[in-house]
Amino acid sequence: MHFDRDIFISYTHVDNKPLAEGQDGWIATFHRGLEIRLEQLRGTSVDIWRDIKLQGNDALDESIFKQFPNLALLVAVLSPRYLQSDWCSRELACFLESAEARGGVNVCGTTRLFKVVKTYLETDRHPSGLRDLLGYAFYEMDAAGRPREFNKIYGPESERKFWAKLEDLAYDIHQTLKVLDALPDPDGAAVAAGSVPELTSFAPGKVIYLAETTPDLSVERERIRRELEQAGHRVLPDQPLPNPPNFDPVVCGHLAQAALSVHLLSPYATVANPAQPLTQQEIYRQLGMARTRDQIELAKHCGQTRPDFGRILWLPPDATLASLEDWVLALQNEPDFVSTNLESLKDIIRDRLNPTAISTFDLPQDGTTQIYLDCDKRDVDSGELDPLTEWLEKHFVVTLPEFEDNGLSQSEALIKQCEAVLIYYGYAGSSWLNRRLRALQKNANYNRQRPLRAKAVYVAGPVNPTKQNLQIDSWPIEVITGINGFNPDLLNVFLEQLA
Repeated sequence: MHFDRDIFISYTHVDNKPLAEGQDGWIATFHRGLEIRLEQLRGTSVDIWRDIKLQGNDALDESIFKQFPNLALLVAVLSPRYLQSDWCSRELACFLESAEARGGVNVCGTTRLFKVVKTYLETDRHPSGLRDLLGYAFYEMDAAGRPREFNKIYGPESERKFWAKLEDLAYDIHQTLKVLDALPDPDGAAVAAGSVPELTSFAPGKVIYLAETTPDLSVERERIRRELEQAGHRVLPDQPLPNPPNFDPVVCGHLAQAALSVHLLSPYATVANPAQPLTQQEIYRQLGMARTRDQIELAKHCGQTRPDFGRILWLPPDATLASLEDWVLALQNEPDFVSTNLESLKDIIRDRLNPTAISTFDLPQDGTTQIYLDCDKRDVDSGELDPLTEWLEKHFVVTLPEFEDNGLSQSEALIKQCEAVLIYYGYAGSSWLNRRLRALQKNANYNRQRPLRAKAVYVAGPVNPTKQNLQIDSWPIEVITGINGFNPDLLNVFLEQLA
């Protein structure tokens, strides 16, 4: 579809007033940065404009409205003043009316209307034409639950978050312009709503349910969403989730389409001081935590009925037990629970979405038991694993990991194929052990070729404080202490399970 103009920014003048002398206004910085980044992404010039003459109660330039029928996109910058502006309301209404005459606001699964929230506003206060959009929040909640805008005046980290959020917006606008460029508009005629073709130029990635979370994790959620979409996946929900009674049906509908759900858990208590009345922000956090818990339960039910569905529960690694809600503490016993840095979480998500192709092993047909000996490559290279491996191979078929790609997906595949699993806890760290235990717990009785007859953890050297009197309370599994060297008698508790 051809448009004479690309993007119009709808805003109020007060939001462009600099907070300090000598600074550019927030809107001016936003406008310039968006224009430059889009030109870099598209490789061509981009026409972005706004009414720079608008001052307080000045009369709106009526010529703006005449250009809206040939305008591709509108970016609305929301703030408290925006809600009070009659001119901004007219701009929004005029664009919506003009867009409907040319294929509609929503085209091929994307929208021609972008919502930027500069200053925090409750969703129910957003204009009706914008309320159902997820939007781009250029602020975050601080530790006290107060919204803080992204602005360089608040320091380098706040400025970095401004540009990171602008990158999200620029990429999504770039993708939308690509969609519009590919749509036909024969002889300049309007394209009838519903008649736009399906585009085939985008990668047919998977659907991921990236659960709504609390405001303190919004930045992390946006980073994950951006990388997933850039990889060609579709991320749901793509609109704000409704309130009950429609909440459960909408979430279940999204989960039914997804191959994986990812849930981010807040490390903060919902109420900082129970003795004090709840602040407005604490009320919002409570509601956010309740919706997080409900989404986790719905995803758990989905996983029980669909063998092709996976779930990840993530808690930031710096969380303190004293600050966690009781139900979050209980989730640490779930096999899908992880507590890693954000980059490691991204690796886990990629591993779950793109599992390594594992060859199906030829299981012995003569009754010989196959044991998966899970270990770290350093255990093999050091030779310390050899006595255990040699003894087991005299009596069983022993399978070791393929260390070229020793990810969780490979461990899960091998766990499902073998009748017994022995985790060798040697040179690897405690986080490696926890991931292996969760993979074993998840696949112990699920979608298996043969029943799992035995499982144990073999604790070997080198010695460290974690290994001393190791106990695994989250799940019943035998712990074999072999730090002082291998002895076949140590395996008795493991062999009894196989008998």
